[in-house]
Amino acid sequence: MTPRGRRPFPAASPLLVLPLLLAVVTLGGCSAILDDLTPENIHFEMRGEAGQRVRAIYSTQFVAGLNEFGVTRVQVVRSDTIVHEVPFRRAMDISIDRRWFVQAESLDGDTLAVHVIVNVDDRGLVDESGGIFPDEPWHFVYSFNQLLTRDLDVAF
Repeated sequence: MTPRGRRPFPAASPLLVLPLLLAVVTLGGCSAILDDLTPENIHFEMRGEAGQRVRAIYSTQFVAGLNEFGVTRVQVVRSDTIVHEVPFRRAMDISIDRRWFVQAESLDGDTLAVHVIVNVDDRGLVDESGGIFPDEPWHFVYSFNQLLTRDLDVAF
């Protein structure tokens, strides 16, 4: 109370606060509901020592699932194989299949030190450095609304 017996601010009526609170909660929650997380494009980037060559196998047509040991089994139905020179970037439309598989292999039996970035639309999936070793390719599988491991058994 102030010296004159008045409150500095008038008390807010519960009838005024409740609609305001509901409006704030509704508007705040709507942005998450209205965001469309359906994947449209995969952006794949590989950096490393310039001039190194990598064979990349890409697919959006595959079947993936966990086997009895917890290893993700990927059966590729159809794929494209491209030899890239590092560094490279590639964007692919996945709006129809909503899934994507890549396997990167070293050529000529070389061990490659690479940095890989994979984004779906503007959301980061992978940002890691490591090696691609002879007879041990780097691979990644993305499937919308499915949690898959990085431990893959791949069949073509």
